[in-house]
Amino acid sequence: MLRRDVAKHSIEEELINVQKTVDNLKGILFDWDGTIVDSFQSMLISLRYAYRQHVGIFFPRDEEEYRRIIPQRLTETSARYAGEHAAAVTESYIQYYRDEGYKHGRVFDGMHATLQELRKRGYALGVVTNTTKPRMSADMTHHELTGLVDIIVTSEDTAERKPHPAPLLKGAERLGISAQELAYVGDYPGDVIAAKAAGMLAVGGLWGGIFPAQSVLAEQPDYALKQPVELLDLFKGRI
Repeated sequence: MLRRDVAKHSIEEELINVQKTVDNLKGILFDWDGTIVDSFQSMLISLRYAYRQHVGIFFPRDEEEYRRIIPQRLTETSARYAGEHAAAVTESYIQYYRDEGYKHGRVFDGMHATLQELRKRGYALGVVTNTTKPRMSADMTHHELTGLVDIIVTSEDTAERKPHPAPLLKGAERLGISAQELAYVGDYPGDVIAAKAAGMLAVGGLWGGIFPAQSVLAEQPDYALKQPVELLDLFKGRI
């Protein structure tokens, strides 16, 4: 689905201009949770375990409450909701996810093959995520995703986090490709905001299920796709 302002141009002109932008791309950056890996339940179960162990409460109380705190750093939410037990909750969450939580996740249908095909088509690939390195490494090992991307940027790599563009710009720097020659694919409204601020093509992945599709579309991504395999229709190969 194309999401561009066509007030000053005909639809035909706008489609041509966007396609030229896609054709000039050298690489694609991806969000992790809700984009490559369906880790919603893994994260929720792990967080509830940590709060139950150290604070004695059932938290987050529901999925909507969890959606509200997901964009924040784990240390920030722990400080707010766990008080003096914040450090223990943070450590316990990461440890439980690495030992057990990851087992409740999965790679989205078609994503393995899509990443492999995009690489064959000549695109540099990377992951830029607000997730921590330890938690992401558990997913990569368990789901056999190691080696499918060229670079990884996690929450440890920049002081800022999405929707700030700094993590995406760090990804561009590590790939050695200008931001204008990259696309960013993500399921979070802040992913679209960050991509636009960084000067990248913004692609909304509506298959994630963590954030409502309407909230992603509200940020007007350049493209919005319903399934990972649709990436192959959009990114046809380096010219």
